[in-house]
This record gives sequence, C-alpha cells and structure tokens, in this order.
Amino acid sequence: MATRSLRGRLTWTFAVGAAVLSTVFASLTYFGVRHIIVVSRQASDLQQAYVNAALVRSAVAQDSASLPSLLTSLDAATTSSSLVQLGSTWIEGTSVADPTSIPAAFRVAGTEVVRQVVIEHNVPVLIIAVPLPAVRATYFQRRELADLNGTLNRLLGVLALGTLFTSGLGAYAGRRTTRRAIAPLADTAQAARQVAEGDLTVRLPANAPHSEVATLSAAFNEMVEQLVLRLERDARFASDVSHELRSPLTTLAMSAEVLRLHEAELHPDAREALALLTTDVATFQSLVEDLLDIAKADAGTDTMVEEVLPIGELVTQCVISATRRHQLPATALDSQLDGEHYVSVDRRRFERVITNLLENAYRYGDDRVVVTLALGDGGVQLTVDDNGPGIAPAERERVFERFYRGAGASRRGDARGTGLGLALVAEHVSRFAGRVEVAESPLGGCRMIVWLPAVEGERE
Repeated sequence: MATRSLRGRLTWTFAVGAAVLSTVFASLTYFGVRHIIVVSRQASDLQQAYVNAALVRSAVAQDSASLPSLLTSLDAATTSSSLVQLGSTWIEGTSVADPTSIPAAFRVAGTEVVRQVVIEHNVPVLIIAVPLPAVRATYFQRRELADLNGTLNRLLGVLALGTLFTSGLGAYAGRRTTRRAIAPLADTAQAARQVAEGDLTVRLPANAPHSEVATLSAAFNEMVEQLVLRLERDARFASDVSHELRSPLTTLAMSAEVLRLHEAELHPDAREALALLTTDVATFQSLVEDLLDIAKADAGTDTMVEEVLPIGELVTQCVISATRRHQLPATALDSQLDGEHYVSVDRRRFERVITNLLENAYRYGDDRVVVTLALGDGGVQLTVDDNGPGIAPAERERVFERFYRGAGASRRGDARGTGLGLALVAEHVSRFAGRVEVAESPLGGCRMIVWLPAVEGERE
C-alpha cells in the first residue's frame, strides 16, 4: 500500500479541519437564521391575523353582507388569503382560497388560536385559525411561505459556497504552512543522502530560526562529525596495521623465494609445505595491499596521477603484467576497437583493477578467461568473461561490498578470497568517473563490465 507524504497528510488534515469547522459554522448559521426568520414571520403573521380577526368580528356584528369586500381588501393589503367560517357557511374574498385546504381539526369551534404549517403542492403554507366566539365565527388566514423558502435556499447556497471556499483556503494555508515547517526535514533528508553517497563534508546550518530545527541540525552535524572521526580512526588503524605487516610479509616472501630456488633439494613433504606457504603469503600480501589502498582512499591521503593513455596499449600491458606477477595463465585479449581511443586514469590503480578482475576470474572460473575491449555508451567498455559458476542476480550488487564473499566462493571451498578485490575495483573505477557492473557471460560464467569515459588523446 502506497504511503502518502507527511506534507500531503498535513495538508489534507488542514483541508478537512477547515471543511468541518466551516460546515459546523454554516449549519449553526443556517439553522439559527432559519429559526429567527420563521419565528419572526409567524409572529408577524399572527399579529396581523389578530388585527384582521378584529376587523372581521366588527363587520359580522354590524353587517355580514360587507364581509366579502372586507376580506378582499385584507387580502390585497397583506398578500395573504382570508376565509371566514360563519356557522356552516364559508365566506372568502376575491383571492382563490379553497376551504377544503383547511385541516379538519381547525374547523372545530374552539376558544384557542391555532397555527400550523402544511404543505400544498410542495409549497409550505402557514394557516392561522382565530376563533370569534362573540359572533359565532372563525377567521382563517393562509400565508404561503414560498418566498421564505427561497430566502433560506439562497442562504444555504451562499453558506455552501463559503464552506467550499474556506476548505480550499484551509488546504492552501496548510500547503504553505507545511512547506515551511517541513523544509528543514527535506534539507536533512538531502544532507543524509549526500552522506550516504560518501560526501562527509556536508553540514546543516547551525543558525536555524527555531529551537527545534536548531536542535535537529546540531544533532545531525554531531552525528556526521562522530561518523567522520570513526572512519578516520578505522582508516588509520587499517593503514597502521598494513604498514606494520608489510615488512614481515616482505621478509617471508623473500625467504619463500629463496627456498623455491632450492626446491629440488627439499624433501617432497617440504616442497608441498613450501607451496602452501608461498600461496598463503601471496594471499596475505594481496590482502595487505588491498587494505592499505582502501585505508588511504577512506582517509583521503592517496594521490592520483591521472594520465591520458591509449586504452588498447594500456590494457595489453596490464594483462601481461598481472599474468607475470601473479603467475596467472595466458589471457586472450579481443580488441574490437577501430583505431586508438584514450582514457584518463591512474596507471597504477588501473593495473590494480585489471589484476583483481583477472585473479577473481581465474579463482572462480575454469581456466577460460577472455578480456574484450569495445566501444559502448559513448565510452570504452572493458569486459572480463569466465566460464565459472557465475554470480546469482541477487548478489550482483553486494559483491562490490567490502569483505563480502558470494555463495559461489563457499561452494567451491576457496578460502583464498579476501572479499576486498571487487570492492577496490569499484572504488578505483568510480574515481575514474566510470562504472562497473556484473552480468552473465556468454561463456556460461560471470562477466565483469568496466565502462570508462573516452577522452581526447594527445596529438603530436
């Protein structure tokens, strides 16, 4: 289920809150105004009914023949319709008034004034019955409330528009308010992403206007400072250990080399032990060199000597050098470049990249490794293919992590790998503004792809 952003939720809360408050206010306003208007209208009509009833009583007492003309004049003056029940006779003015519209309960002679709102043809009508016991008659006044309904409907429309406007205004205010309130969080998230990408120089402003934001900035900056100190300590430790191990390892390597010169004179068991010693010393030397390179990179003390070099000649020299120095089998180089192309790299680090890729390919492959050079994506693409078990898709990102050894290494029972070779490859290639990735090889094993941007070569 997709989650909405904090800013979106806060804006939605502002909008809903404004809508609820404006709806409550509009409802209270509508029902309050409606009550006042209806009560005022009924009171006014009741007062008018009393006045009209007094006139009707006088007319009936003097001369009932003048009653129709009196009712006509009353209807004209009050915009209502009047009826008089005199015994069993109904007398009305010129206005159309149907005696059958008077509720039966109103027609029963009584001594109390009765009023009621009835619906006639979807129109509310106020009926007031005023008994006239002195002349044995009842005066009825009918008043349509259609105009009152129209007024209330217009009021309801205005209040509804006001509610919508207030809700929109609340959403807009919420959007602006949350943008300013959440801006420090967005800045912190961006700074955290930069730290995760390796930029340890990023800091948040310490002079934040609000105390909460200032506290957050101070805590973030302190965390980064502690992280930098921790990395520097780790880098110094690895560098110091590597330096301390270099001398005795060099002595061991030289001693093993001297023994190899007299290998024929040794007992078979001694020769086997010498072979194991030589292999382990070489692995240990490789580990120390990798640790030292990574420690220097973490501490920022390593220096790059970038040169613009022809990639074809450079790869050929690095493959030959790696093959001789690390006793690797002869490796086929397939160059698909048309002409010479140049890259900007540090020669020593690039040779380290080639060496680590070839060692990794021969260690986990079945002695068939092919290096290919080609153009691709606007740069130069170097691929190293082997026919080993390959790397599972789920591990293709993790193999570039430090000290990570995939499942293939465990299955083959190979303890020579340090888990630093590919991590160092990724480190060096990224500093060349390139990238490295893993794919499936046409040979059935693993394909390591190194992409480097092409540059203009030096012209003589």
